[in-house]
Amino acid sequence: MIRGQEVRWRGRPYTAAWMTGYAQRTVRIHPRDPDSVDVYDAATGQPLGTAHARPPHLAPDHTHTARTSSKDTDVTDTDTTQTTPRPDQDEVVGEPDFYLNLADARIVATEALLEASENIADTIEARAMSCIYGDAGLGKTFSVLAALKEISAERVLLLQFRSRPTPRDIRQELFTELRLEGEPPSHPSEFDRLLKRTLARKPYVLVCDEAQQFSRECFEFVRHLWDTGKGKNRPAVLFVGGEEAYKTLYSEPALASRIYIWQEFAPMEADEVQRNIPLFHPVWASASPELIDYVYEEGAGGTFRVWSKITYHVLEGMKRRGLEQVDESIARWAIRRALPHRRRSRRPQQDAG
Repeated sequence: MIRGQEVRWRGRPYTAAWMTGYAQRTVRIHPRDPDSVDVYDAATGQPLGTAHARPPHLAPDHTHTARTSSKDTDVTDTDTTQTTPRPDQDEVVGEPDFYLNLADARIVATEALLEASENIADTIEARAMSCIYGDAGLGKTFSVLAALKEISAERVLLLQFRSRPTPRDIRQELFTELRLEGEPPSHPSEFDRLLKRTLARKPYVLVCDEAQQFSRECFEFVRHLWDTGKGKNRPAVLFVGGEEAYKTLYSEPALASRIYIWQEFAPMEADEVQRNIPLFHPVWASASPELIDYVYEEGAGGTFRVWSKITYHVLEGMKRRGLEQVDESIARWAIRRALPHRRRSRRPQQDAG
C-alpha cells in the first residue's frame, strides 16, 4: 500500500485509500460519488481501491458546477469540474472507531476487509441479505463500517443491542433509526406496516450488528421485512456477528436459503501480520520482522483487537521510558499487561523481564 498516493481526474486531486501502488502503472477511473472515484488497473481491469477528493481550495466567488458522468473514463487532467455535496449527509455511515481510540492507527487493506468491501457492495447492488461472521476481535464490525464508508452507502440503519433483543426491540430501534415522528404504534401488525411502508421509500442498508445475540424469531422478523420489499426499494441487509449468528441462520432453511453471501472472518496468518501490522500503526513501521513475529507468537496472533491493545501498552511504555522505538523489552512488558498468562506461550529461553 502506498499511503498518500495521488491520482488526478478531471482536474481534481484524489488521495488514494486501500490502493496497492506500483510505479508507472496506468489506471482507469470510474466515479463512485461526488467526492470519490474507483481506481482500476487499465491493463487487467483489477480493482485497486478507492481514492478521495482533496478538499478544494476555492476562491470566495467560486460556484460548483454539474456532476461528472458516471461513465468509465481514463485518467485525464483537462477538466476543472467541481461537484456538489452529497445529499442526506447526516444519514451516511460514520467513521469506524479503532479499539481504545488508538492514536495514529490506520485502516489497512487486509484481504478480509477487501473481500468484505466487495461482498457488501454486491449485497447492496442486489438488495440482498448477507452474513459476515467470525470470532470476536477480528474486525468484522470495523471492516463493515469502513467498507460502507468507502462505497458511500447512504441511508445506513445500524442496529446494535447490548443484550439479546426481541422483535419488539428491533421494531423500536428501527423506529428511532428511521427518525419517525409521533408515538410508535402499540399493535405489532400496525407497527410492521409502518416499518414496511417507510423502508420501501428509500434504498436503505440495514446492518444488524452483534447478530449472535439474535434469536431465530429476530432473524425471521428481519427476513419478513426484507421479503415484503420490492425491487430496488427492498432494504439490503447485513448480519454481522459471531459464530452463533452463522449457526442460527444456517440451521433454518428458510433463512439460510435467502443469504446471498456468506463471509467468515478468520485471524491473520503470520505472513499477513508481517504485511499488515507495519501499515496498521507507525510504531511497528520501523520494527524488525523478528520483533513482529515475536509479538505474534507470544499471544497477539492475527487478531487486530489484540494488536491494538498491545500497541496501546507499547506506546505507554515507550512514553514512560523516554524511548522512540519499540524493542523486545517493551513488547514483552506490553504483552504481560495486555494478555492473561494462559494466553501467552512463553519461550524457554525468555527471561522474566
